[in-house]
Amino acid sequence: MSEPDDQTEREVRAARNQSMFRAVNEQMTQLNEAFDALTGTYIIACECAERTCIATLEIASDEYEQIRKEPNHFAVLAGHVYPDVESVVRQTDRYVVVEKAATAAIVAEALDPRR
Repeated sequence: MSEPDDQTEREVRAARNQSMFRAVNEQMTQLNEAFDALTGTYIIACECAERTCIATLEIASDEYEQIRKEPNHFAVLAGHVYPDVESVVRQTDRYVVVEKAATAAIVAEALDPRR
């Protein structure tokens, strides 16, 4: 079996990092649901590929649920997109939705806490 190329390795590492942030956001869902009644929004961790990112973003609960329907989609802040490992599928004034493809999409789906 051949070794994965550097690009595939970067894509898989990014998908793992982003899946970790997504798992944190899933753990915060109950708290966010309590505040949603008051504010109409969730505060979530940026789901970017940067392992050390500690930024948060505000997102409507229905927008978050729409993103979560696709296991290879992640919500990130503008400027936190890594075009070498993902593509932009939607952009708002508060966040960007990125999509994993190929091997990274398989990793993201396998690590999806809702699957």
